[in-house]
Amino acid sequence: MPIEFVTSEKITIDYLNRANHIKQVFPNHFEEPSIRKFDINRQKIVDKLLDYNQKIDAPKQVVQNIQSLSQPETYAVITGQQPGIFSGPLYTIYKAISAISICERLSDQKRSFVPIFWNASEDHDISEVDHITVFKQNEPFKIHYRCDSRDFAFSHVRLDKSEAKKILAIIDGVSPNSEFKTRLLKEIDGIVDKSSTVSDFFSRVMIYLLGDLGLILIEPECLRELMVPIFDRLIRKPAECTRILTETGSKLDKLGYSPKIHKKSNICNFFILDDEGRRLRVTYNGNFQVAQKTLSQRELLSLLDENPSRFSANAVTRPITQDFLFPTFVYVAGPNEIAYYAQLKGIYDFFSLEMPVIFPRFGATIVEKKISKVLEKHKAQIHELNNPEELLKRLAKQRIDDVFASFKDETLRGMAEVTRRAESIDETLIGPCSLARGRILKTMEALEDKITSRLKQHDLITRQQIIKTYNNIFPYGDLQERNINVTEYLIKFGNEFLKIVYENFLNAEYGAHRVIKC
Repeated sequence: MPIEFVTSEKITIDYLNRANHIKQVFPNHFEEPSIRKFDINRQKIVDKLLDYNQKIDAPKQVVQNIQSLSQPETYAVITGQQPGIFSGPLYTIYKAISAISICERLSDQKRSFVPIFWNASEDHDISEVDHITVFKQNEPFKIHYRCDSRDFAFSHVRLDKSEAKKILAIIDGVSPNSEFKTRLLKEIDGIVDKSSTVSDFFSRVMIYLLGDLGLILIEPECLRELMVPIFDRLIRKPAECTRILTETGSKLDKLGYSPKIHKKSNICNFFILDDEGRRLRVTYNGNFQVAQKTLSQRELLSLLDENPSRFSANAVTRPITQDFLFPTFVYVAGPNEIAYYAQLKGIYDFFSLEMPVIFPRFGATIVEKKISKVLEKHKAQIHELNNPEELLKRLAKQRIDDVFASFKDETLRGMAEVTRRAESIDETLIGPCSLARGRILKTMEALEDKITSRLKQHDLITRQQIIKTYNNIFPYGDLQERNINVTEYLIKFGNEFLKIVYENFLNAEYGAHRVIKC
Protein backbone atom coordinates (compact mmCIF):
# COMPACT_ATOMS: atom_id res chain seq x y z
CA MET A 1 0.00 0.00 0.00
CA PRO A 2 1.29 3.55 -0.67
CA ILE A 3 2.39 5.55 2.39
CA GLU A 4 -0.43 8.06 1.78
CA PHE A 5 -2.82 5.22 2.57
CA VAL A 6 -1.20 4.69 5.99
CA THR A 7 -0.63 8.28 7.13
CA SER A 8 -1.65 11.78 6.13
CA GLU A 9 1.35 13.34 7.94
CA LYS A 10 2.97 15.50 5.25
CA ILE A 11 6.34 15.67 6.99
CA THR A 12 6.46 11.88 7.32
CA ILE A 13 5.68 11.45 3.63
CA ASP A 14 8.34 14.01 2.70
CA TYR A 15 10.91 12.31 4.96
CA LEU A 16 10.23 8.93 3.38
CA ASN A 17 10.49 10.52 -0.07
CA ARG A 18 13.71 12.27 0.98
CA ALA A 19 12.66 15.83 0.17
CA ASN A 20 15.71 18.16 0.19
CA HIS A 21 14.39 20.69 2.72
CA ILE A 22 13.76 17.94 5.27
CA LYS A 23 17.51 17.88 6.08
CA GLN A 24 16.93 20.94 8.28
CA VAL A 25 15.19 18.75 10.87
CA PHE A 26 16.43 15.25 9.95
CA PRO A 27 20.22 15.47 9.46
CA ASN A 28 20.51 11.75 8.61
CA HIS A 29 18.36 9.54 6.40
CA PHE A 30 17.78 5.81 6.54
CA GLU A 31 18.81 5.39 2.89
CA GLU A 32 22.33 6.61 3.76
CA PRO A 33 22.72 5.95 7.49
CA SER A 34 25.87 6.81 9.41
CA ILE A 35 27.01 5.74 12.86
CA ARG A 36 26.48 8.51 15.40
CA LYS A 37 29.06 9.52 18.00
CA PHE A 38 28.41 8.59 21.61
CA ASP A 39 30.23 8.08 24.89
CA ILE A 40 28.61 5.41 27.07
CA ASN A 41 29.50 2.86 29.72
CA ARG A 42 28.65 -0.36 27.90
CA GLN A 43 29.19 -2.67 30.86
CA LYS A 44 26.76 -0.80 33.09
CA ILE A 45 24.08 -1.05 30.40
CA VAL A 46 24.81 -4.75 29.83
CA ASP A 47 24.44 -5.43 33.57
CA LYS A 48 21.12 -3.56 33.75
CA LEU A 49 19.75 -5.33 30.68
CA LEU A 50 20.83 -8.77 31.91
CA ASP A 51 19.26 -8.18 35.30
CA TYR A 52 15.91 -7.08 33.84
CA ASN A 53 15.65 -9.67 31.07
CA GLN A 54 16.59 -12.60 33.28
CA LYS A 55 13.82 -11.56 35.69
CA ILE A 56 11.25 -11.80 32.88
CA ASP A 57 12.50 -15.23 31.73
CA ALA A 58 14.25 -14.12 28.55
CA PRO A 59 15.66 -17.01 26.45
CA LYS A 60 19.33 -17.50 25.56
CA GLN A 61 19.03 -15.56 22.27
CA VAL A 62 18.23 -12.41 24.26
CA VAL A 63 21.05 -12.99 26.75
CA GLN A 64 23.53 -13.46 23.89
CA ASN A 65 22.39 -10.23 22.24
CA ILE A 66 22.77 -8.34 25.53
CA GLN A 67 26.27 -9.70 26.08
CA SER A 68 27.30 -8.70 22.56
CA LEU A 69 26.60 -5.05 23.50
CA SER A 70 29.80 -5.06 25.55
CA GLN A 71 31.69 -5.14 22.22
CA PRO A 72 32.47 -1.77 20.55
CA GLU A 73 31.33 -3.01 17.12
CA THR A 74 27.80 -3.81 18.36
CA TYR A 75 25.05 -1.20 18.10
CA ALA A 76 21.42 -0.97 19.13
CA VAL A 77 18.33 -0.72 16.97
CA ILE A 78 15.72 0.63 19.36
CA THR A 79 11.98 0.98 19.21
CA GLY A 80 9.35 1.30 21.90
CA GLN A 81 5.76 1.74 22.89
CA GLN A 82 3.59 2.26 25.93
CA PRO A 83 2.65 -1.07 27.50
CA GLY A 84 -0.65 -2.44 26.22
CA ILE A 85 -2.66 -5.23 27.79
CA PHE A 86 -1.85 -8.55 26.01
CA SER A 87 0.70 -6.47 23.97
CA GLY A 88 -1.91 -3.99 22.68
CA PRO A 89 -2.68 -3.40 18.97
CA LEU A 90 -0.74 -5.22 16.25
CA TYR A 91 1.41 -2.19 15.40
CA THR A 92 3.33 -2.77 18.66
CA ILE A 93 4.29 -6.24 17.46
CA TYR A 94 5.11 -4.85 14.01
CA LYS A 95 7.41 -2.21 15.55
CA ALA A 96 9.30 -4.91 17.44
CA ILE A 97 9.59 -7.18 14.40
CA SER A 98 10.70 -4.15 12.36
CA ALA A 99 13.61 -3.62 14.78
CA ILE A 100 14.52 -7.31 14.60
CA SER A 101 14.44 -7.40 10.80
CA ILE A 102 16.42 -4.13 10.48
CA CYS A 103 19.15 -5.67 12.68
CA GLU A 104 19.28 -8.66 10.37
CA ARG A 105 19.53 -6.44 7.31
CA LEU A 106 22.22 -4.12 8.72
CA SER A 107 24.50 -6.67 10.39
CA ASP A 108 27.64 -7.70 8.51
CA GLN A 109 31.15 -8.98 9.27
CA LYS A 110 32.29 -5.58 10.58
CA ARG A 111 29.32 -4.56 12.72
CA SER A 112 26.44 -6.25 14.46
CA PHE A 113 23.11 -4.81 15.59
CA VAL A 114 20.76 -5.96 18.33
CA PRO A 115 17.06 -5.07 18.78
CA ILE A 116 15.94 -3.34 21.99
CA PHE A 117 12.32 -2.61 22.87
CA TRP A 118 11.82 0.29 25.28
CA ASN A 119 8.77 -0.53 27.38
CA ALA A 120 7.57 3.06 27.98
CA SER A 121 6.15 2.19 31.38
CA GLU A 122 6.47 5.76 32.66
CA ASP A 123 3.38 6.54 30.60
CA HIS A 124 -0.13 6.59 32.06
CA ASP A 125 -2.39 6.72 28.98
CA ILE A 126 -5.30 4.53 30.04
CA SER A 127 -6.51 4.09 26.43
CA GLU A 128 -3.45 1.91 25.79
CA VAL A 129 -4.46 -0.72 28.33
CA ASP A 130 -8.20 -0.64 28.95
CA HIS A 131 -9.16 -3.02 26.12
CA ILE A 132 -8.08 -5.35 23.37
CA THR A 133 -9.88 -6.04 20.09
CA VAL A 134 -10.31 -9.41 18.40
CA PHE A 135 -12.89 -10.72 15.92
CA LYS A 136 -16.18 -12.30 16.90
CA GLN A 137 -17.93 -13.86 13.91
CA ASN A 138 -15.91 -11.65 11.55
CA GLU A 139 -16.88 -8.46 13.42
CA PRO A 140 -14.38 -6.45 15.52
CA PHE A 141 -15.08 -7.10 19.19
CA LYS A 142 -13.67 -5.07 22.10
CA ILE A 143 -12.88 -6.82 25.37
CA HIS A 144 -12.43 -4.40 28.25
CA TYR A 145 -9.86 -4.54 31.01
CA ARG A 146 -10.95 -2.48 33.99
CA CYS A 147 -8.02 -0.35 35.02
CA ASP A 148 -8.02 2.81 37.12
CA SER A 149 -4.50 4.20 36.64
CA ARG A 150 -5.32 7.63 38.15
CA ASP A 151 -2.21 9.14 36.51
CA PHE A 152 0.02 6.37 37.89
CA ALA A 153 2.93 5.28 35.72
CA PHE A 154 2.21 1.77 34.42
CA SER A 155 5.35 0.55 36.17
CA HIS A 156 3.40 1.14 39.41
CA VAL A 157 -0.05 -0.13 38.34
CA ARG A 158 -0.69 -3.59 39.74
CA LEU A 159 -1.93 -6.14 37.21
CA ASP A 160 -5.47 -7.24 38.08
CA LYS A 161 -4.96 -10.95 37.42
CA SER A 162 -8.64 -11.84 37.71
CA GLU A 163 -9.47 -9.22 35.06
CA ALA A 164 -6.70 -10.49 32.78
CA LYS A 165 -7.99 -14.05 33.12
CA LYS A 166 -11.52 -12.90 32.34
CA ILE A 167 -10.18 -11.54 29.05
CA LEU A 168 -8.57 -14.90 28.32
CA ALA A 169 -11.89 -16.64 28.98
CA ILE A 170 -13.71 -14.25 26.62
CA ILE A 171 -11.07 -14.76 23.92
CA ASP A 172 -11.54 -18.49 24.34
CA GLY A 173 -15.29 -18.09 23.91
CA VAL A 174 -15.29 -15.89 20.80
CA SER A 175 -12.32 -17.29 18.88
CA PRO A 176 -12.41 -20.30 16.54
CA ASN A 177 -11.00 -23.63 17.73
CA SER A 178 -7.55 -24.46 16.39
CA GLU A 179 -4.59 -26.70 17.11
CA PHE A 180 -2.78 -23.69 18.65
CA LYS A 181 -5.49 -22.20 20.83
CA THR A 182 -5.36 -24.27 24.04
CA ARG A 183 -1.60 -24.09 24.41
CA LEU A 184 -1.44 -20.35 23.65
CA LEU A 185 -4.11 -19.42 26.20
CA LYS A 186 -2.51 -21.70 28.79
CA GLU A 187 0.90 -20.08 28.23
CA ILE A 188 -0.53 -16.56 28.59
CA ASP A 189 -2.43 -17.65 31.68
CA GLY A 190 0.92 -18.70 33.17
CA ILE A 191 2.43 -15.33 32.27
CA VAL A 192 -0.46 -13.59 34.07
CA ASP A 193 0.36 -15.59 37.22
CA LYS A 194 4.03 -14.51 37.09
CA SER A 195 3.37 -10.81 36.39
CA SER A 196 3.19 -8.10 39.03
CA THR A 197 2.41 -4.84 37.20
CA VAL A 198 0.80 -3.91 33.88
CA SER A 199 4.24 -3.08 32.47
CA ASP A 200 5.76 -6.31 33.79
CA PHE A 201 2.97 -8.28 32.09
CA PHE A 202 3.61 -6.44 28.83
CA SER A 203 7.35 -7.19 28.89
CA ARG A 204 6.76 -10.86 29.67
CA VAL A 205 4.27 -11.22 26.82
CA MET A 206 6.69 -9.53 24.39
CA ILE A 207 9.55 -11.80 25.49
CA TYR A 208 7.30 -14.86 25.17
CA LEU A 209 6.35 -13.85 21.62
CA LEU A 210 9.65 -12.48 20.28
CA GLY A 211 12.42 -13.55 22.66
CA ASP A 212 13.42 -16.39 20.34
CA LEU A 213 14.17 -13.73 17.71
CA GLY A 214 16.50 -11.99 20.19
CA LEU A 215 14.34 -9.01 21.22
CA ILE A 216 15.71 -7.29 24.35
CA LEU A 217 13.20 -5.60 26.71
CA ILE A 218 13.87 -2.78 29.16
CA GLU A 219 11.89 -0.39 31.37
CA PRO A 220 13.17 3.12 32.19
CA GLU A 221 12.71 2.69 35.94
CA CYS A 222 15.63 0.21 35.90
CA LEU A 223 17.91 2.85 34.41
CA ARG A 224 17.08 6.03 36.32
CA GLU A 225 20.27 6.19 38.36
CA LEU A 226 22.16 6.29 35.04
CA MET A 227 19.96 9.15 33.79
CA VAL A 228 21.02 11.59 36.53
CA PRO A 229 23.11 13.83 34.19
CA ILE A 230 20.06 14.32 31.94
CA PHE A 231 17.77 15.40 34.78
CA ASP A 232 20.56 17.51 36.29
CA ARG A 233 20.76 19.52 33.05
CA LEU A 234 16.97 19.83 32.88
CA ILE A 235 16.89 21.26 36.40
CA ARG A 236 19.74 23.71 35.80
CA LYS A 237 18.20 25.01 32.53
CA PRO A 238 14.51 24.29 33.05
CA ALA A 239 13.06 26.48 30.28
CA GLU A 240 15.55 25.74 27.52
CA CYS A 241 13.98 22.61 26.00
CA THR A 242 10.56 24.25 25.75
CA ARG A 243 12.14 27.28 24.08
CA ILE A 244 13.88 25.02 21.55
CA LEU A 245 10.63 23.14 20.85
CA THR A 246 8.78 26.39 20.20
CA GLU A 247 11.56 27.69 17.96
CA THR A 248 11.64 24.45 15.95
CA GLY A 249 7.85 24.47 15.75
CA SER A 250 8.00 27.92 14.11
CA LYS A 251 10.58 26.64 11.62
CA LEU A 252 8.33 23.69 10.73
CA ASP A 253 5.39 26.05 10.35
CA LYS A 254 7.35 28.13 7.83
CA LEU A 255 8.21 24.95 5.92
CA GLY A 256 4.48 24.21 5.63
CA TYR A 257 4.16 21.58 8.37
CA SER A 258 2.07 21.44 11.52
CA PRO A 259 4.30 20.95 14.59
CA LYS A 260 3.09 18.14 16.85
CA ILE A 261 4.57 19.26 20.17
CA HIS A 262 3.22 22.38 21.87
CA LYS A 263 4.31 23.36 25.38
CA LYS A 264 3.58 26.36 27.60
CA SER A 265 6.74 28.32 28.33
CA ASN A 266 6.76 27.35 32.02
CA ILE A 267 6.57 23.57 31.43
CA CYS A 268 9.58 21.49 32.47
CA ASN A 269 10.13 18.41 30.35
CA PHE A 270 10.17 15.86 33.15
CA PHE A 271 7.90 14.57 35.90
CA ILE A 272 8.33 13.82 39.58
CA LEU A 273 6.86 10.55 40.82
CA ASP A 274 5.16 10.62 44.21
CA ASP A 275 5.39 7.72 46.69
CA GLU A 276 2.56 5.82 44.95
CA GLY A 277 3.98 6.25 41.45
CA ARG A 278 1.69 9.10 40.34
CA ARG A 279 3.38 11.38 37.78
CA LEU A 280 3.36 15.02 38.89
CA ARG A 281 3.84 17.81 36.38
CA VAL A 282 6.74 20.21 37.00
CA THR A 283 6.57 23.90 36.05
CA TYR A 284 9.12 26.70 36.48
CA ASN A 285 8.61 30.38 37.29
CA GLY A 286 11.80 31.29 39.12
CA ASN A 287 11.13 28.32 41.42
CA PHE A 288 9.82 24.85 40.61
CA GLN A 289 6.19 23.99 41.22
CA VAL A 290 5.45 20.27 41.78
CA ALA A 291 1.76 19.75 42.54
CA GLN A 292 1.18 21.98 45.58
CA LYS A 293 4.86 22.21 46.55
CA THR A 294 7.30 24.96 45.63
CA LEU A 295 10.92 23.84 45.38
CA SER A 296 14.15 25.73 44.71
CA GLN A 297 16.71 24.54 42.20
CA ARG A 298 18.95 23.45 45.07
CA GLU A 299 16.15 21.39 46.66
CA LEU A 300 15.32 19.67 43.38
CA LEU A 301 19.00 18.86 42.71
CA SER A 302 19.23 17.46 46.24
CA LEU A 303 16.18 15.25 45.58
CA LEU A 304 17.78 14.02 42.36
CA ASP A 305 20.98 13.17 44.22
CA GLU A 306 19.12 11.31 47.00
CA ASN A 307 16.42 9.60 44.96
CA PRO A 308 16.84 9.55 41.15
CA SER A 309 14.03 6.98 40.87
CA ARG A 310 11.57 9.83 41.57
CA PHE A 311 12.41 11.48 38.22
CA SER A 312 10.64 10.53 35.02
CA ALA A 313 11.12 11.71 31.42
CA ASN A 314 8.24 12.99 29.30
CA ALA A 315 7.62 12.42 25.58
CA VAL A 316 10.26 15.04 24.67
CA THR A 317 13.08 13.78 26.87
CA ARG A 318 12.41 10.02 26.68
CA PRO A 319 14.39 9.71 23.42
CA ILE A 320 17.23 11.66 25.03
CA THR A 321 17.48 9.31 28.03
CA GLN A 322 17.41 6.33 25.68
CA ASP A 323 20.16 7.59 23.37
CA PHE A 324 22.27 8.96 26.23
CA LEU A 325 22.47 5.43 27.67
CA PHE A 326 22.58 3.11 24.66
CA PRO A 327 24.85 2.75 21.60
CA THR A 328 21.81 3.59 19.46
CA PHE A 329 22.30 3.51 15.73
CA VAL A 330 18.64 3.39 14.69
CA TYR A 331 15.34 4.38 16.21
CA VAL A 332 12.38 2.65 14.56
CA ALA A 333 9.39 5.00 14.47
CA GLY A 334 5.77 4.77 13.42
CA PRO A 335 4.39 7.13 10.74
CA ASN A 336 3.03 9.67 13.23
CA GLU A 337 6.03 9.30 15.55
CA ILE A 338 8.35 10.49 12.77
CA ALA A 339 6.46 13.80 12.81
CA TYR A 340 7.30 14.17 16.53
CA TYR A 341 11.00 13.50 15.91
CA ALA A 342 11.03 16.40 13.45
CA GLN A 343 11.06 18.75 16.48
CA LEU A 344 13.79 17.00 18.45
CA LYS A 345 17.10 17.76 16.70
CA GLY A 346 17.60 20.95 18.75
CA ILE A 347 16.86 19.02 21.95
CA TYR A 348 19.58 16.49 21.08
CA ASP A 349 21.96 19.39 20.42
CA PHE A 350 21.12 20.86 23.84
CA PHE A 351 22.31 17.62 25.45
CA SER A 352 25.35 17.40 23.14
CA LEU A 353 23.99 14.24 21.59
CA GLU A 354 23.68 13.18 17.97
CA MET A 355 20.27 12.03 16.81
CA PRO A 356 20.08 8.39 15.75
CA VAL A 357 18.93 7.59 12.23
CA ILE A 358 15.12 7.36 12.14
CA PHE A 359 13.95 4.28 10.28
CA PRO A 360 10.24 3.95 9.49
CA ARG A 361 8.61 0.82 10.86
CA PHE A 362 6.99 -1.72 8.60
CA GLY A 363 3.24 -2.27 8.68
CA ALA A 364 0.92 -5.02 7.55
CA THR A 365 -2.64 -5.95 6.69
CA ILE A 366 -3.41 -9.63 7.18
CA VAL A 367 -5.63 -11.20 4.53
CA GLU A 368 -7.00 -14.60 5.53
CA LYS A 369 -8.10 -17.17 2.94
CA LYS A 370 -11.80 -16.44 3.51
CA ILE A 371 -11.09 -12.75 2.78
CA SER A 372 -8.98 -13.57 -0.29
CA LYS A 373 -11.85 -15.63 -1.72
CA VAL A 374 -14.29 -12.70 -1.45
CA LEU A 375 -11.78 -10.32 -3.06
CA GLU A 376 -11.04 -12.75 -5.88
CA LYS A 377 -14.72 -13.50 -6.46
CA HIS A 378 -15.53 -9.81 -6.93
CA LYS A 379 -12.18 -8.87 -8.52
CA ALA A 380 -11.74 -6.22 -5.81
CA GLN A 381 -8.54 -4.60 -4.52
CA ILE A 382 -7.73 -4.09 -0.83
CA HIS A 383 -7.82 -0.29 -1.10
CA GLU A 384 -11.36 -0.45 -2.58
CA LEU A 385 -12.62 -1.93 0.68
CA ASN A 386 -11.89 1.35 2.43
CA ASN A 387 -15.08 2.66 0.78
CA PRO A 388 -17.44 -0.35 0.75
CA GLU A 389 -20.43 1.58 -0.62
CA GLU A 390 -18.46 2.69 -3.66
CA LEU A 391 -17.26 -0.87 -4.18
CA LEU A 392 -20.81 -2.22 -3.91
CA LYS A 393 -21.93 0.39 -6.44
CA ARG A 394 -19.17 -0.68 -8.84
CA LEU A 395 -20.11 -4.36 -8.48
CA ALA A 396 -23.80 -3.61 -9.04
CA LYS A 397 -23.03 -1.41 -12.02
CA GLN A 398 -21.02 -4.21 -13.63
CA ARG A 399 -24.22 -6.26 -13.93
CA ILE A 400 -25.88 -3.70 -16.21
CA ASP A 401 -22.79 -2.21 -17.89
CA ASP A 402 -23.19 -4.24 -21.09
CA VAL A 403 -26.90 -3.33 -21.44
CA PHE A 404 -26.29 0.39 -20.98
CA ALA A 405 -23.12 0.34 -23.13
CA SER A 406 -25.17 -1.10 -26.00
CA PHE A 407 -28.01 1.33 -25.29
CA LYS A 408 -25.61 4.31 -25.35
CA ASP A 409 -23.93 3.15 -28.57
CA GLU A 410 -27.27 2.83 -30.34
CA THR A 411 -28.47 6.19 -29.01
CA LEU A 412 -25.27 7.97 -30.06
CA ARG A 413 -25.46 6.43 -33.54
CA GLY A 414 -29.11 7.50 -33.82
CA MET A 415 -28.34 11.03 -32.63
CA ALA A 416 -25.44 11.27 -35.09
CA GLU A 417 -27.79 10.38 -37.94
CA VAL A 418 -30.42 12.87 -36.70
CA THR A 419 -27.76 15.58 -36.46
CA ARG A 420 -26.56 14.93 -40.03
CA ARG A 421 -30.12 15.14 -41.36
CA ALA A 422 -30.81 18.32 -39.33
CA GLU A 423 -27.57 19.92 -40.55
CA SER A 424 -28.54 19.24 -44.18
CA ILE A 425 -31.80 21.07 -43.56
CA ASP A 426 -30.41 23.99 -41.55
CA GLU A 427 -26.97 24.39 -39.93
CA THR A 428 -28.51 26.29 -36.99
CA LEU A 429 -30.15 23.01 -35.88
CA ILE A 430 -26.75 21.55 -34.87
CA GLY A 431 -26.89 23.38 -31.49
CA PRO A 432 -30.34 22.07 -30.47
CA CYS A 433 -29.27 18.57 -31.55
CA SER A 434 -26.17 18.78 -29.34
CA LEU A 435 -28.27 19.96 -26.37
CA ALA A 436 -30.77 17.14 -26.93
CA ARG A 437 -27.92 14.62 -27.08
CA GLY A 438 -26.58 15.88 -23.71
CA ARG A 439 -30.02 15.70 -22.06
CA ILE A 440 -30.57 12.15 -23.33
CA LEU A 441 -27.16 11.01 -21.99
CA LYS A 442 -27.83 12.65 -18.59
CA THR A 443 -31.23 10.94 -18.41
CA MET A 444 -29.59 7.60 -19.24
CA GLU A 445 -26.94 8.13 -16.53
CA ALA A 446 -29.62 9.00 -13.95
CA LEU A 447 -31.54 5.87 -14.94
CA GLU A 448 -28.38 3.76 -14.67
CA ASP A 449 -27.68 5.18 -11.18
CA LYS A 450 -31.24 4.39 -10.04
CA ILE A 451 -31.06 0.81 -11.30
CA THR A 452 -27.56 0.40 -9.74
CA SER A 453 -28.81 1.67 -6.36
CA ARG A 454 -31.75 -0.72 -6.43
CA LEU A 455 -29.45 -3.61 -7.35
CA LYS A 456 -27.20 -2.69 -4.40
CA GLN A 457 -30.18 -2.92 -2.05
CA HIS A 458 -31.46 -6.20 -3.46
CA ASP A 459 -28.15 -8.08 -3.54
CA LEU A 460 -27.96 -8.77 0.19
CA ILE A 461 -25.48 -11.66 -0.09
CA THR A 462 -22.88 -9.51 -1.89
CA ARG A 463 -23.48 -6.67 0.58
CA GLN A 464 -22.96 -8.98 3.58
CA GLN A 465 -19.76 -10.40 2.07
CA ILE A 466 -18.29 -6.98 1.30
CA ILE A 467 -19.24 -5.46 4.68
CA LYS A 468 -17.78 -8.43 6.60
CA THR A 469 -14.62 -8.22 4.52
CA TYR A 470 -14.43 -4.46 5.17
CA ASN A 471 -14.83 -5.03 8.93
CA ASN A 472 -11.99 -7.53 8.84
CA ILE A 473 -9.55 -5.40 6.84
CA PHE A 474 -10.62 -1.99 8.23
CA PRO A 475 -12.07 -2.67 11.70
CA TYR A 476 -13.88 0.43 13.00
CA GLY A 477 -12.94 2.11 9.71
CA ASP A 478 -9.22 2.10 10.50
CA LEU A 479 -6.19 -0.01 9.67
CA GLN A 480 -6.23 -3.51 11.13
CA GLU A 481 -2.87 -2.93 12.85
CA ARG A 482 -4.29 -0.07 14.93
CA ASN A 483 -7.00 -2.21 16.49
CA ILE A 484 -6.60 -5.97 16.40
CA ASN A 485 -4.58 -7.86 19.02
CA VAL A 486 -1.98 -10.44 18.00
CA THR A 487 -3.81 -13.26 19.83
CA GLU A 488 -6.36 -13.23 16.97
CA TYR A 489 -3.77 -14.57 14.54
CA LEU A 490 -1.71 -16.62 16.98
CA ILE A 491 -4.83 -18.69 17.67
CA LYS A 492 -5.43 -19.20 13.94
CA PHE A 493 -1.86 -19.69 12.72
CA GLY A 494 0.32 -20.30 15.79
CA ASN A 495 3.80 -18.80 16.22
CA GLU A 496 4.32 -19.35 12.49
CA PHE A 497 2.35 -16.11 12.10
CA LEU A 498 5.19 -14.10 13.67
CA LYS A 499 7.75 -15.79 11.38
CA ILE A 500 5.62 -15.00 8.32
CA VAL A 501 5.50 -11.32 9.32
CA TYR A 502 9.25 -11.30 10.02
CA GLU A 503 10.09 -12.81 6.62
CA ASN A 504 7.81 -10.32 4.86
CA PHE A 505 9.52 -7.41 6.60
CA LEU A 506 12.97 -8.76 5.71
CA ASN A 507 12.17 -8.36 2.03
CA ALA A 508 10.17 -5.11 2.14
CA GLU A 509 11.19 -1.54 1.40
CA TYR A 510 11.74 0.42 4.59
CA GLY A 511 8.44 1.81 5.84
CA ALA A 512 6.39 -0.40 3.52
CA HIS A 513 2.91 -1.57 4.47
CA ARG A 514 2.69 -5.18 3.36
CA VAL A 515 -0.44 -7.13 2.46
CA ILE A 516 0.23 -10.57 3.94
CA LYS A 517 -1.89 -13.53 2.89
CA CYS A 518 -2.25 -16.22 5.54
